[in-house]
Amino acid sequence: MKLVICEKNISARRIAYILSDGKSKSSRVGNIPVYDFSKEGEPWRIIGLKGHIINLDFPAGFNKWNKVTPADLIHVNPVKKVSEKGIAAALKSLVDAKPFLIVATDFDREGELIGVEVIDLLKEFNNEINQIKRAKFSAITNYEIKNAFDSLTEVDYNLSSAGETRQVIDLVWGAVLTRFISIASDRFGKDFLSIGRVQSPTLALLVDREKEIKTFVPKPFWKIIANLKKRESFDAIHVEGQFWDEKKVQGIFNKIKNSKFAIVKKYEKKLMRELPPPPFSTTTFLESASYLRISASRAMSIAEELYMSGLISYPRTDNTVYPRSLNIKGILEKLKNSNFSKEVQEVISNGR
Repeated sequence: MKLVICEKNISARRIAYILSDGKSKSSRVGNIPVYDFSKEGEPWRIIGLKGHIINLDFPAGFNKWNKVTPADLIHVNPVKKVSEKGIAAALKSLVDAKPFLIVATDFDREGELIGVEVIDLLKEFNNEINQIKRAKFSAITNYEIKNAFDSLTEVDYNLSSAGETRQVIDLVWGAVLTRFISIASDRFGKDFLSIGRVQSPTLALLVDREKEIKTFVPKPFWKIIANLKKRESFDAIHVEGQFWDEKKVQGIFNKIKNSKFAIVKKYEKKLMRELPPPPFSTTTFLESASYLRISASRAMSIAEELYMSGLISYPRTDNTVYPRSLNIKGILEKLKNSNFSKEVQEVISNGR
């Protein structure tokens, strides 16, 4: 039997649908959905997690602020605790058959760590699991998924270790500084002061920006814009752009306001090559979404839905290069009858 581990239930359902050509059947192990089908005479079972099912924490004795100094936490080895016991129980029942294990979590550092967390947990349940492979894909499309499962690779334990290191740093950094600042300022209980590796620098940026807004003193400026016409109407802005001196701008305006004609003194014509825009990274995607007044959480939720539908590549990435395996033409074909049909047809026609 092959057992496939996905990061979320929605991706497990989609991958099962693709690999089974739409013939998978849903069942439950405990209260956890599992997708079953047969491929080349071999049974397959696919289960989705809920992201990380194992969390890092300090041993129980180190959670009492009044008995442990913040500095003591720096050298403590964190312990791993199962946070999703229902999924862990389902996994335990699935490994009794000593399956061929395929990790199909998201193709990034966190996905690799989640996969290794499950591998370690399953080996605790059954140490005879030796066949383990990794399916790597950047989009949940028919081509990408089938190609990934036809060319399975090894699990990247170095990448997983990088993810776990980030977890440890977040835990220690946050716990040590939160306790130190809270104790130093005599803030306890619900009034404690929270410090975090990402949270605190982000808060500092917001505070600095808020200070800039509050101390900003608006300064008036003027522009001179002439509406001209030569076959077509167009606007021309004075060469100085913004004027900060009202008398100066008024003098220029009085001089030209009754003019009937303008003389073109210099004309330049350039041929420029405009490169196609690079793919979005997570940061540039959220920045563009903010211009449309879409919140970061809503934008990422939309991106996740599009990813699960096989319409975009994995959204949580800093990579701005399309993978060679991504079937862009196939995605465009799926969009031909959507609200973007006109734009899609233009891209296809121009071969871009």
